[in-house]
Amino acid sequence: MQGTLCRKEIGNGAFFSFVTDPKFKSDRISLCFVTPLKKETATVNALVPFVLRKGCRSCPDFTELNKRLALMYGAILDADVAKHGGNQIIQVSLQFTDDRFAIGGEKMAETAAKLLSDIAFDPNLDENGFFPEIDLELEREFLIDTIESDLNDKRVYAIGKALGLLYEDEPFGIKRYGYVEDAKAVTSESLAKAWKDLVKNSRIEIMFAGPGDPIGAEKVFEERIALLEREPITAKKPKMVDYSPLKEGEESLDIVQGKLVMAFRLGAPETEEEKNAARMLSAIYGGTAFSKLFMNVREKMSLCYYADSHFERSSGVLIVDCGIEFENREAAQNEIIRQLELLGEGDFSDEELENTRMAVANSLGSVGDTLYSIESWFMPGILEGKIVTPEEDLCEMKAVTRENVIAMAKRAKLAAVFFLKGGEKE
Repeated sequence: MQGTLCRKEIGNGAFFSFVTDPKFKSDRISLCFVTPLKKETATVNALVPFVLRKGCRSCPDFTELNKRLALMYGAILDADVAKHGGNQIIQVSLQFTDDRFAIGGEKMAETAAKLLSDIAFDPNLDENGFFPEIDLELEREFLIDTIESDLNDKRVYAIGKALGLLYEDEPFGIKRYGYVEDAKAVTSESLAKAWKDLVKNSRIEIMFAGPGDPIGAEKVFEERIALLEREPITAKKPKMVDYSPLKEGEESLDIVQGKLVMAFRLGAPETEEEKNAARMLSAIYGGTAFSKLFMNVREKMSLCYYADSHFERSSGVLIVDCGIEFENREAAQNEIIRQLELLGEGDFSDEELENTRMAVANSLGSVGDTLYSIESWFMPGILEGKIVTPEEDLCEMKAVTRENVIAMAKRAKLAAVFFLKGGEKE
């Protein structure tokens, strides 16, 4: 990936960042409201970006907005919600043709910035200052469908249930899209209040990625944000839990393949060195096609159809999930634990460690493949206050030693287990 992140504050609690990469033919701007994640506001906040994409005062309905996007050579407007640590991230984005390919010589970045700022800061409100009821109803149904769609993917559903057990009393456990019962209670008035609170109180992060000149877009946002009344609130960093009592749960659904999810606390890794060791541990344990879980639990012992692991940086937890025959639950669970214990005893070769480093390098090499992946790489670093390029991150990962991996494996303690089994829904 070419280019490093450049970043500056353009207003009270508002920041503009950009990464320039000439290989693309389009640019992407994302505007994020970053706000403390709370159960009582998670759902109404999650509705905000989806209603914002319905129009703004300069394009008061979806038809007018689509005409504007078409005139911008088919620009793509997107909206989504994410969470990272104790933050909920409310995002609207525009991807558009770069100036070099604008037939009429238009300044596409400035045009896109003006439209995106209209969408985020000057939405289509009615005479009472509320969002139109029809927009709320449509997007409410979309949000509810999105929340309930987890059940359609049993693997995602099982992981969510395990994390719900694990993070029962922690901010990490709050769902990014919120909850169905809360979505049903949102009104046009409460939704407008949520948007106004985000504009006033959230941290604003704007990211520009692509080959274009970001200066014009930066100026547009700086001038617009200067007009806003701002009192930004900073989210407190959630405390990682060191160890906690084991939590277990299971549920029955009409399925033919069981889903077993196990979560391990790693002793609250806080430093970058510890987190990198945890990432390397996860990769060698279950993150590659030659990992311990794949080669032993799946291939040699045939106890599962798949077995993967990943490390959650913000909460310091190692997650293992696998698909199994129902009767193999105990054997698979015991062997997954045993493989982690063996890593803690140093039962892996230098060749395995080096192959894992190469796999990590290949993964980092793909970060620059799309504008979205570039944005997704840098945003967590911005939120954590440690911005590195993939190349810099690779150097840090190469510095992880065998001893670092062993020490981190020894810290692992099983904290939550969830099993999705067959049968009638409970």
